[in-house]
Amino acid sequence: MGELTSFGFTPGRSVLHRLDPRTKQMLLILLGGVCLKGNIVFLGLLSLTLGLLGRGAGLSISRLIAETRYFLYLLVVVFIARAVRFSGSWIPVVSMGSIGEAGMVCWRLFLVVVMGILLVATTRVAHIRAALVWFLTPVPGVNSRMAATMVGLVVRFLPLILFQAAEMAEAQRARCIDRRKNPLARLMHATIPLFRRVFLGADELAAAMQARCYSDYRTLPDLTFSRLDTISLGAALMISATAFLP
Repeated sequence: MGELTSFGFTPGRSVLHRLDPRTKQMLLILLGGVCLKGNIVFLGLLSLTLGLLGRGAGLSISRLIAETRYFLYLLVVVFIARAVRFSGSWIPVVSMGSIGEAGMVCWRLFLVVVMGILLVATTRVAHIRAALVWFLTPVPGVNSRMAATMVGLVVRFLPLILFQAAEMAEAQRARCIDRRKNPLARLMHATIPLFRRVFLGADELAAAMQARCYSDYRTLPDLTFSRLDTISLGAALMISATAFLP
């Protein structure tokens, strides 16, 4: 499955692989939050940093773009919706200001998605789960282990769902379903079988977990902060500070 999609853990010894999973989640929350309001300097620095870290982690940019192509289609729709304005007489108007604003919005959303992919690609699911338990345990009213298990299952099975979607798309292309002119029919032929397979897979997984007496109270891997985590958090704060430059 690792050869079929980038949305899965890839073993390695890069900087991202050696960071504590709690640090990576804090960086994702910090940089993702600042990214939504960041200026062009912050976005440029963050893009450069993510590019270097992703290359160090062995992630191919071309493959990343290929795997996120459906999200890129969505960004194109967002770009058009943000760039095109309508005058009082409902005439579409496009200005350089609206194009720049739309480009910034898409740039921010893309960086947030890339940060999530880097987190998943360089962190084992068990470590993501352990970090979530560490974060959620002090929160009252939240079953931290159950919440972490749910997130871990989503992360683990997201590549499988994407693989099934790609497999079904190829099967439909072989049957010329993608040439139908009715977009609603194409959407129904794509989504209904996919959701059916996902729900059947979820049922089989739940049955398998019950058969093996699965419990949320499993032994979690040990997590340790290191000097590299401190340096990474400091660097992230410095990059975040550029978002508030005039």
